[in-house]
Amino acid sequence: MPYHLGQFPPGAPNYARWMQGLLDATAALARHDQMLRGLHNSELFVAPLRELRSDAVETALYRRAMNTAQAMMQEGRPLSESLLKSMHRQLLSFGRGAGKSPGAYKHEQNYVGERGSGQVSFVPVAPEHLPGGMQALFRLMDDETMPVLLRTALAHAEFEALHPFEDGNGRLGRMLITLMLWRGRAIAEPHFCISRYLEDHKDEYVQRLRNVSAQGDWDGWCAFFLEAVARQAEANLAAAQGIRDLYEEMKPRFADVLASRHAVAALDYLFANPVSSNSRFIRNAGIPGQTAARFSRVLLQQGPLETVREPAGQRPAIYRFEPLMRKVRV
Repeated sequence: MPYHLGQFPPGAPNYARWMQGLLDATAALARHDQMLRGLHNSELFVAPLRELRSDAVETALYRRAMNTAQAMMQEGRPLSESLLKSMHRQLLSFGRGAGKSPGAYKHEQNYVGERGSGQVSFVPVAPEHLPGGMQALFRLMDDETMPVLLRTALAHAEFEALHPFEDGNGRLGRMLITLMLWRGRAIAEPHFCISRYLEDHKDEYVQRLRNVSAQGDWDGWCAFFLEAVARQAEANLAAAQGIRDLYEEMKPRFADVLASRHAVAALDYLFANPVSSNSRFIRNAGIPGQTAARFSRVLLQQGPLETVREPAGQRPAIYRFEPLMRKVRV
């Protein structure tokens, strides 16, 4: 199935058709945002929702790229092709995709299909048509006459169809959802992650995207996207409330087990970094090195920490704060 050349942006949207979906998604995001505003440190409760990726390196790179983009935009830099390439460069600076031209648009035709299957399910835009496609995409992204949720829905589908980079398009496309909603003031901070819903409904997600190119079915895609935002916001709200309860439950336990004035700092670090290496914990938790090393040993012995990856040579062990991850997986 080929890219829908010459058919973006779609015609004037029928707002009446999507009004209920827009209202539901907007209300769900508002409830999600209100809850986060009331927390003393929202990062402790939203970071775990980003930690479902199995690769700790990818998670760290994703977070760094998002934080850098947020800082640049707060300084007045627009959400532009230049910023997009900068985010991509950070996202693929190490690990999977690092050898596939980080920060540069594709120069050869790429294809989309199930990893390892050798089967092609979609042919993105050809490299020679990519510059015009990206310009049209950013014009739509900047069109403030359109509701931000609808603008984000159309932009995400188009970005995935263009597939402008050799690798990392899926990760970057989901980051753009968050940044567009934040820039459009639908959320107060870029702390909304939709990945879980899209993964749980992957077959429909992919089919809705394919139907845009195959049938021009933007209506079906937008309806799916608005439903995804509403359901993910509700799920994130419930999960964050559960995480908050767990945090309060763990405070006396950490104080008892660690018997140190640094116990809360250790707890805060693990909530914000539920998958981490011992070296990062010692370096970044704000705790004296010897104390942090002792904390790691105690927490591994007592059970809150579990080993995800054993150390090997220069490669450090990776630990997971399992009580928190159980909450996130629900």
